Formats: sequence, structure tokens, C-alpha cells
Amino acid sequence: MLGINLLFAGFALTLNGVSYVTEMDNKAKGIANCFVGLVIGINAVFQVAQATNHVTFGFSAAMWLFALNYLVIGAHLLLGSVNWKVFGLYSGFATLVSTIFAVETIVNGGPWIFLYLWGMWAILWLQSFLAISLEMKKVDKFTPHILVINGIGSTFIPGVLMLLGIV
Repeated sequence: MLGINLLFAGFALTLNGVSYVTEMDNKAKGIANCFVGLVIGINAVFQVAQATNHVTFGFSAAMWLFALNYLVIGAHLLLGSVNWKVFGLYSGFATLVSTIFAVETIVNGGPWIFLYLWGMWAILWLQSFLAISLEMKKVDKFTPHILVINGIGSTFIPGVLMLLGIV
């Protein structure tokens, strides 16, 4: 199920990144983000229940970070919110969690792929935190690129590789 979650996250990240450079309907994008959040959240419940060690439990539980992420984005878009500070603060929290798990992977000698994924996600959420909460305009201009790179490199490709049984 982790592969499915990553595939859906890849879709949402890429969609959100592309929406910065091309016009998209916010309601449709909001519904897509809510749907992705629900799919990932429901799958995460089953993943946690089937976890066999602290690594698979942590990674499975972390999918709730993505689920809430897309539900918050979807709610902002559907409600026409102009103040995204809640998402910015959430991104700060997700950055902290991602960094903790990246360090834990290093300390415990976990698989390099987990270090790569946690690191990429920490960068993704740090960018959102800086751009939204601290209103750093120089950071915000990189948002579309960071979203698309993360959508493809840290979710879509690993998700496909997991579903194919390669990783």
C-alpha cells in the first residue's frame, strides 16, 4: 500500500506544482487534493496495522503527514482561503518530523532510500514553511520546481518501483 500512497502523493505534488505555472480550477484541484488525502489516510491505517518493526511503522505512520497535508490543501482551495498560515505552520511541523526520521535512519543504519525520501520531504515542507510562514518571496519562486521534482523523484518513481517489486 505504501507504493499506492506514494503514487497518489506524486500525482498531487506534481498537480500542485504545475498549477503554479498554468491556470487550473481551484475547486477541481481542491477535490483532487482531498481525494488523495483520503486515499492515503485510509491506506495508512492499514499500513500501520500491518507494520512489523519500527521502520515500517514509522514510515507507515508518516503517511498520515501526507494525508493531512493534502486534506489541508484541499480545504484551503475549496474554501477559497487567502491566508495559508495554517498550512505554513503545518509544513514546519512536517519538516521537523521528516528531519527526525532522516536522522533516525542515519543513526540506525536504515535503508538509504528512506534517508533519500525523508530528506526530500524535509526540503519540500521546509520550502513551504519558509515561503508561507516567514513570507520569504525568494524561496516561494522555487515552489513549482520543488513540488514537481519531489512529485516525480520522491513519490511517483519510488511508488512505481515499489508496486513493481523492485524496491
